[in-house]
Amino acid sequence: MKQILFFISLFFLSITKISALMPKNEIRAVWLTTNYALDWPTKPFTTLEDIDKQKEELVNILCCLKKTNFNIVFFQTRLRGNVVYDSKVEPLSPFIRNKGYKVTYDPLAFAIEECHKLGLECHAWFVTYLLGAAEVKGEDNCSLVVKCNQLQTRIYKGEIYLDPGDLETDRYLLSIVEEIVDKYDVDGIHMDYIRYPEKPTEFPDDITYKYYGKGKNKTEWRKDNINRFVSRLYDMVKGKKPWVQVSSAVVGIYTRKLGDNKKYWTANEVYQDPEQWLRMGKHDFIVPMMYYSGNLFFPFVQDWQARSYGRFVVPGIGIYRMDEKDSNWDVQTVTEQIKSSRQHNTGGNAFFRANYLIGNKKGIRDEIKNNFYVYPALLPPLTWLKRTIPASPKHLQLTTLNDSVSLSWESVECFEKENMFYNVYYSKSKYIDIYDVSNLVATRVSSNTLSIPIDTSQIDGCYYAVTSYDRYHNESEISEPVYFKANFEN
Repeated sequence: MKQILFFISLFFLSITKISALMPKNEIRAVWLTTNYALDWPTKPFTTLEDIDKQKEELVNILCCLKKTNFNIVFFQTRLRGNVVYDSKVEPLSPFIRNKGYKVTYDPLAFAIEECHKLGLECHAWFVTYLLGAAEVKGEDNCSLVVKCNQLQTRIYKGEIYLDPGDLETDRYLLSIVEEIVDKYDVDGIHMDYIRYPEKPTEFPDDITYKYYGKGKNKTEWRKDNINRFVSRLYDMVKGKKPWVQVSSAVVGIYTRKLGDNKKYWTANEVYQDPEQWLRMGKHDFIVPMMYYSGNLFFPFVQDWQARSYGRFVVPGIGIYRMDEKDSNWDVQTVTEQIKSSRQHNTGGNAFFRANYLIGNKKGIRDEIKNNFYVYPALLPPLTWLKRTIPASPKHLQLTTLNDSVSLSWESVECFEKENMFYNVYYSKSKYIDIYDVSNLVATRVSSNTLSIPIDTSQIDGCYYAVTSYDRYHNESEISEPVYFKANFEN
């Protein structure tokens, strides 16, 4: 609750009308990398004190993202043959816990809980076919997982891959996704490396092709292997929890333009067909990893959007390119990509990766917060899953306690097994415009009460109102407003 009060206080300190045209519904996502501990944690734990330190670090990251008005965290949950949760299928990542230390905690459960406290969605980021370097050995290595499950793998250019053409690969990967969906209150499953490796023509799958190919062209067979898995995964997730979103990080360019010999690779070249996934309704959104600049970014935003089939395309922006050891991008390179994404009415943006935001590389977090993510944003509704608008909250009441306003309302009935959330609005006018994002105070509040700090912005009187908001991102009509006027004389 203290964290929520802090963020609401920041809202009242910064409220302004200069950005009334900013989108109210927008995906604002970030990849939080646990592989090699790139974003988190600083070190694997060996003591209970180390566990507390890991938790503290993660809370600080999430609070920073909330303060910057992000709304989705892609939390890397399956790495390369190991995971960051209590799994019966794969071992805990050595980047989380040192080998031999028995006491543990569940990082995924903790991440979900902390995200939800802050009104953030937590999507389990899942590395699919890639298992890691072939020469690495040890208790936590993917080779042990492969051996125990009798899986067919292929070594290609020094890396171990599960073979997408083997039906046992589907079974195994689906068992991990099923475990996550059954056990955890995740908001999404986000797939990565859901493709063949770069320059895959020599990928050693001749035996699998001979067994399963059934006369198909090898190119089409490989593409069908990925499409089959995507379809099975989507249907399985929706059969269990239909509100859990399915998305993938895909290669940033779909197909090569005729006669284009530039040095980049495309989704088609690694047998990845996200346009087909969207056309067939087997993804809720895709995130093209558009980690290029200039003419390798801007024309392809429009190209992706034209392939969306009513689902969301969320351009992924490679802010790691701002690193002086990489492409040394300046801030304007990133902001022009955000502008282009909005101009083409995409679903939003995702940023790779968290550490560059948290560290405010070249001032990028300040720039995003001050000029693009000035106010919170709701996630766009998943209308193909559910169109029913929830009921409006009733009997909104306001009381004052010390230095806070306490709002409470009757909980709105939930259907299925989903949760209901609430959004809180504020205005000087009794007729609160919920389409003006500057009136949005708090999003995805999980309880039917909220405390708001009293400050000088309320001295002339103001109104509060609430909407309900389901897990498909459908928002109700606004409640009857309540009036409040601050009194600093006492």
